[in-house]
Amino acid sequence: MSNPTPPGQRPSNTARIKIPTEALLNAARSAAQKLADLSRDPQVREEAANVARAIAKLLQAVKNAPGNRNGAGQKKG
Repeated sequence: MSNPTPPGQRPSNTARIKIPTEALLNAARSAAQKLADLSRDPQVREEAANVARAIAKLLQAVKNAPGNRNGAGQKKG
């Protein structure tokens, strides 16, 4: 019988998934926008919309960063 992996840790034989910053921010923005659209609670809608706007600004800043001008947010190396 093998020992289970402790909570919060991944087994050493699994590969780490690398997600480009731009794709991750787009997914987060999309999720926040969907929550803003679907929530029945006005405060939740407002805060989710604020998060979506903030993530959009962050994404634009990442795209405009000096190291990412031609790489569309892709890390080199």
